Amino acid sequence: MKKSNRSMFSLSVAAIAVSLILTGCGENLEIVADVPPASDHDHDHDHDHDHENGFSGRLVFTNSSDDHAYVYDLESESVIDDFHLSSESAALYASPDYRYAIAIQRSAGVVNFIDSGFESEAHGDHYHYNELEPALLDFALFGELPTHYNQHEHRGVVFFDGTAGVPAKLYAVSDFSLSEGREMASHEFTRNQHGAAEIRDNYLFTSFRSGEAEGVLPEYVEVHEIHSDHFDFVQRFEETCPSLHGSAITDVYVTFGCSDGVLVITEVEAGFTASKLANSSTITAAESRIGSIYAHDETGVFIGKAGQELHWLDLAEEAMVQLDWRGEENADAAIAHVGFNYTGNRLAILDDSGMLTIVRFSSDTYEVQSQFSVLAELGDSLPNITFSAASHEAFIADPVAQEIIVVDLHDGEVVERLALDVAPGSLVWLGFLAEDEHAH
Repeated sequence: MKKSNRSMFSLSVAAIAVSLILTGCGENLEIVADVPPASDHDHDHDHDHDHENGFSGRLVFTNSSDDHAYVYDLESESVIDDFHLSSESAALYASPDYRYAIAIQRSAGVVNFIDSGFESEAHGDHYHYNELEPALLDFALFGELPTHYNQHEHRGVVFFDGTAGVPAKLYAVSDFSLSEGREMASHEFTRNQHGAAEIRDNYLFTSFRSGEAEGVLPEYVEVHEIHSDHFDFVQRFEETCPSLHGSAITDVYVTFGCSDGVLVITEVEAGFTASKLANSSTITAAESRIGSIYAHDETGVFIGKAGQELHWLDLAEEAMVQLDWRGEENADAAIAHVGFNYTGNRLAILDDSGMLTIVRFSSDTYEVQSQFSVLAELGDSLPNITFSAASHEAFIADPVAQEIIVVDLHDGEVVERLALDVAPGSLVWLGFLAEDEHAH
């Protein structure tokens, strides 16, 4: 089923091979190597699908019933290490260059970091790749209610909501800073907020809650610039973002979800400007507003989630187009997780009926490529999924069957089921972002 849409987004600016980030006055420079994933260009050319022992990278996943985190090597198809985290129910994310697992433990107020063992070393115009033993870093972050984590290229931001009387704060990290057991920079707010932040180059785009805001949701967005180990204020946008929740970023746009639409920030010669993309008339009262946003730099596609519906955000044309992604078998299913494949031209939607839907995007259209059942039985919580940043593979945790399901998003099929001895909870893919004949 092919759906038409108006002209969408131009391709993002090409990634820079090596970036130099000023982290201190004088001579202190942080060098961050960028090994961008290879693109399949038209995304439909013939390629090798021999999956026998062909999976690359490592998965880190939690045990759904205790504080253990396991490191699973995809090449050997075995658990190679495990660690105790600070608490149960950790949410796992990938560090900006996919070396470390970031374990956010909201109720415990702790963020731990697990080194996958994949080390990329810049040597002139090429890289050396080393596979080391996994390790739980001694370095950790502490504070009230760590909640959101977002990343762009070589930097990520962990946002702590804080509580009444304890202000919100954030920490910016990179793979380089984590290798040295430190954060890049930090920032503390004046009051607590259930907020969000995005980082691009030296600029931090973050929520701000004034004293007049009702509840803990902020209503403004600010820009800060990194200087040494902190951020300096640049500007606060006059265009408000009431009940701010959800954000996403590419090289071209920065977006935040608001109760009355999506705040869209673009860079201009004099700095940054903000405008509002109003909610579409197709967003019902039950859906309320866009509360989560997903984006991918490779294609520039932005997707907003309102209630249990998804909307393609055409920022250039200032339009929202609701995605018709459901089928008869999952007509009433709730969305569990949404994510892009590594090239950004396919969106995977995992729902609570156990179905996986793959939506394929082109320049101005989309189509439901495939839809199939991946989970025979669901447990008490929503299933989790993670995506390879170097191939079309996605990995789904199945705690009931105690296995990880491997899906090829290009062909739209389950290619393997990896048996485990524990029930996997949250999981994340880590690994090298480019193939190299000298790897390993």
